[in-house]
Amino acid sequence: MTDTTVLHIVHIISGLGHGGAETVLHRLLTAPEQKDRHTVISMTDAGVFGPRLREAGVNVLTLDMPSGRLTWSGLREMYRLLRQLSPDVVQTWMYHADLVGGVVARLAGIRAVSWGIRNSGANLHKASRVSRAIAWLCARTSGVIPAGIVACADNAAHRHKSWGYRANLFRVIPNGYDLSRWKPDPEVRLRMRSQLHVSLDTPLVGCIARWNPLKDHANLLAAVARSAQTHPKLKLVLVGHQVDENNTQLMSLIERYGLRDRVLLLGRRDDVPDIMKALDIHVLSSCAEGFPNVVAEAMAVGVANVVTDVGDASRIVSTLGWVAPAQNSEALSDALNQALAQLGTPDMATRLQKGRERVARFFSLSAMVEAYRAHWHELAGRRRLMFAINNPAFFLSHRLPLALAAREAGFDVHVATMDGPTVPQIQALGFRHHVIPMSRSGRNPFREFLTMLAFRRLFIQQRPAIVHAVTIKPLLYGGIAARLAKVPAFIGAVSGLGFVFTGGDPKRNLIRWAATRLYRLALGHPHSRVIFQNSGDRDMLQAAGALRPGQVVMIRGSGVDLNEFPALPEPSGAPVAIMVSRLLHDKGVNEFVEAARLTRGHPSGLRWVLVGSPDVINPASVNEETLKAWQQEGVVECLGERTDIAELYQSSHIAVLPSYREGLPKSLIEAAASGRAVVTTDVPGCRDAIEPGETGVLVPARDAQALAEAVVRLAENPELRQQMGRAGRQLAERVFDIRLVQQAHLQLYESLLKR
Repeated sequence: MTDTTVLHIVHIISGLGHGGAETVLHRLLTAPEQKDRHTVISMTDAGVFGPRLREAGVNVLTLDMPSGRLTWSGLREMYRLLRQLSPDVVQTWMYHADLVGGVVARLAGIRAVSWGIRNSGANLHKASRVSRAIAWLCARTSGVIPAGIVACADNAAHRHKSWGYRANLFRVIPNGYDLSRWKPDPEVRLRMRSQLHVSLDTPLVGCIARWNPLKDHANLLAAVARSAQTHPKLKLVLVGHQVDENNTQLMSLIERYGLRDRVLLLGRRDDVPDIMKALDIHVLSSCAEGFPNVVAEAMAVGVANVVTDVGDASRIVSTLGWVAPAQNSEALSDALNQALAQLGTPDMATRLQKGRERVARFFSLSAMVEAYRAHWHELAGRRRLMFAINNPAFFLSHRLPLALAAREAGFDVHVATMDGPTVPQIQALGFRHHVIPMSRSGRNPFREFLTMLAFRRLFIQQRPAIVHAVTIKPLLYGGIAARLAKVPAFIGAVSGLGFVFTGGDPKRNLIRWAATRLYRLALGHPHSRVIFQNSGDRDMLQAAGALRPGQVVMIRGSGVDLNEFPALPEPSGAPVAIMVSRLLHDKGVNEFVEAARLTRGHPSGLRWVLVGSPDVINPASVNEETLKAWQQEGVVECLGERTDIAELYQSSHIAVLPSYREGLPKSLIEAAASGRAVVTTDVPGCRDAIEPGETGVLVPARDAQALAEAVVRLAENPELRQQMGRAGRQLAERVFDIRLVQQAHLQLYESLLKR
């Protein structure tokens, strides 16, 4: 899915009356930057914003359920509409719509459901019992219903996570503001002051808030009454639903604090931006908020802010406003007095200018629109691909090009490996990384079981569409975990069956027996494919009964970047035979060293170069003492671990890998791409990496004499090895090109998603 794709988003909201969430919804859908198509379903009626949205071309549908109540007819109609509309994403707004709309959307077959948290939750204990119950249910079902959760404020996100909402699903998207509408305007300020009969030299404080206990008008009035003692000309204007003379509770408070001649009650107004421009100071007196729109709106029009420390209010004003603790009229009055003392000063002018700049930088309407759009596109195109691999370094060396191609194709790529020093490199590339506790040895059954449980827990939390497991433990434990977590699709990549399937000693036979049965379990996922790099591994698992018909996919190797490994002419000088490998006995490193001994003093000056390091956790690893002995003997040049493999092949003549068994060795396809002849063993994986007699020579495994003779033959025949090198490059271009391997994997991913 590309950024130009137009999505159809269905919004489900409890109602469309006056309120912060309704205002943000209207602002979001009518923004000039809005590119997607939207339908709004109100669970009640069209309210105030329904006609406005329709006038802007937004499809508004109403279920006409009574406020605060559900009806079967309304729920059936919601289900019918969602089935009929078949949107790309369902975005719900506030607790009731989150739970009800989310459940109905999932029943209608829509997985891309995004909840909208608009309440800070700070005073939920004061809300109705029904609201508290719904919030509790939302927390318990947040790992099942939504694919994402949007909170309007960091404070709200943190609190809801502490209640048990699924933390990894959260995204904070602050409210955004149209700065072409919310901007300072001296002419409007003068006109509104005239209409309100307030002179320019009269300090005018305002509060834009509907009548609601959480807005704490009592706190505001008490604070203004205190401040009026030192600022006798102070005036207060109140704007909002039910903030008028018909509100007996409000009028009683005004009378109690002796503010009858200081307070202007404007009630509900549609010209709030103009009223805001007439103010000197805006006050937020709430005892609970999420992301208070009015604070940023005041900053945008160049008005100072005095706020209570609720929700994200203090984050919005930063150091540019005055902050007081909630429900403390004395502290609120002190903050108001400090702001009043700054009116007309250079410091206040600087605060106001920086305030507008802060809104433009962090809370613009375009930023909100783009953030929601990115969120919806991620959900709609959420084809989360989880690579499960034992070693982070192996991911970087063998699977990184696949991950990059998948991300380019629109997949949300995650990587799960054990911890290691190369994890930061994976994260720096922009991939989400998850650490799985995993041992290399596998000698402790309890720890192995915990690894499987860790995979299961991760899959349940992240809900990937596809798990692509590589190497034996992630394949076995990840495959079982994927079945338990009901991951929709699973790919097991058999990159060689490993040392367990080589040799015949009794201990390995027992491990092989256990591994075979685990393969049957892991590959029993009903919607899975198994990638093999060679036919030998395929035949072995097929004979063990671990594979089903149609489950096998053959992809020869991990691919090679032909630009990174160019075919350059051989260097002059004595021929160099190079082996690039971990220093394991079953890689044939002993035979390589013995062959070097057998050819010591060859007239051609043949050099044997060994590139790689021991893998101490692997039971087949060469130990440090043996490596030091080889170095002292001097028959091979030991270069250790290197990253400049392409340059090493360019400085060599013959690539050697006398392994006992492989998947399909990356070192040999890199050698082929580099135009170098190959000598390798006639075993699964190695024989699949060359065309015998055309691009290289096959020798028996564990036969140092045959290896030495084959290398000497090529060392003495430059024309033959160069001919093989050219053929190897052609083979790499035809079969091993990384672009071909990437395309094969992407086609496999797509085919699994379509089922």
